[in-house]
Amino acid sequence: MHELATNAAKYGSLTTDSGRVTVHWSLQVDGNEPELYFRWQERGGPPARPPVEKGFGSVLLEHAVASPDTPPIFDYTAEGFTYELTASLAGSRIER
Repeated sequence: MHELATNAAKYGSLTTDSGRVTVHWSLQVDGNEPELYFRWQERGGPPARPPVEKGFGSVLLEHAVASPDTPPIFDYTAEGFTYELTASLAGSRIER
């Protein structure tokens, strides 16, 4: 979240007074392995464009918690940037 917030403040929706960020997350415990669903959505800022060069932050967002079966989604549109991630929490302890 730190990397996403930093990018929003430098380049995205948080560079304008009308910009906003919506964060949604949920735990899905339907199958054998619990999963985390996470969405970061920016609106009200400048049009989002893919980075020209990938830095450490981009690599981190691509690989830190993602699995090869469900890579994260990076959506760059005129309305703003959206990042979505589904990650397995296998091996994590979830209290109910």
